[in-house]
Amino acid sequence: MNNEKKDYQAAVLVHECLRARTDCFGNDGKIVKTAYIVCIDDDPDPAIHAVRLAKQHFAAHGFFPKMLCVGNKGLLSRWTHKTTEGAHLKNVCVKTGFPEGMAVVLDKGRNSGENILEIRAFLTKEGDLDKPVLFCCTKRLSLRLQLTQQKQAPEINARWYVIEESLDEACKWYNGKRFGHCTMMYHELASILNRCEAYAGTFQAPVPFPVPQDVKEAAARLEKRYRLKLPHKTFRSYIQFVLLLAEVMLHRKRMKTELEKRIESERIYNRPTV
Repeated sequence: MNNEKKDYQAAVLVHECLRARTDCFGNDGKIVKTAYIVCIDDDPDPAIHAVRLAKQHFAAHGFFPKMLCVGNKGLLSRWTHKTTEGAHLKNVCVKTGFPEGMAVVLDKGRNSGENILEIRAFLTKEGDLDKPVLFCCTKRLSLRLQLTQQKQAPEINARWYVIEESLDEACKWYNGKRFGHCTMMYHELASILNRCEAYAGTFQAPVPFPVPQDVKEAAARLEKRYRLKLPHKTFRSYIQFVLLLAEVMLHRKRMKTELEKRIESERIYNRPTV
């Protein structure tokens, strides 16, 4: 088996195992009542799904939760668009039909810990720290973010919606994860277990389940080969960065075009039937 195939199989294992679980629906399938929905990531998909959740919530409970669009700039987003991740997410939310006045940008945080603390500070200021908050995020971010919230701000009354996508479905042009034949995604997946173990009990809560040996081996393989999201860069990782940056420059227009198409398809999806 060649290295490309082994890397893909390792990435699938990590993507499917090292994630949080959706817990925002009752036994009747109805979304739980919430005051806020948080969409967070350098990926616009959480904004798209957060708007869907908000519309389900309106149908079930008669009102829209407020939308918190979170994030500053990261390794990828600093090159792909001019705004912060939070501002970009708000823009996607509004374009897909969410009321602009009910979307709040929280974009001072430069990492997951700072993002969680900014959310907690906002809720405290609003007098809403005890109110339910629904986090909407991708699989690859979900576990680290959940463990960070549990450690940094356990008083947040959190529920979770994790976008159910296969690895192939999650690698898109408009979210930048298809760059380098999906190696941008591999760099992100390579950091999950390493960061969960390194920060357990300090920055994050420990992983709440035993990690299978094959997943540990898969994570170790990715860590060795894809280190852009990890400390202790190698010469190879700097070369990979240059190549991925070239991909960004080459495909940045395609990212924008594909996102516009995705937003338009979501408008059609959300269009009321007569």
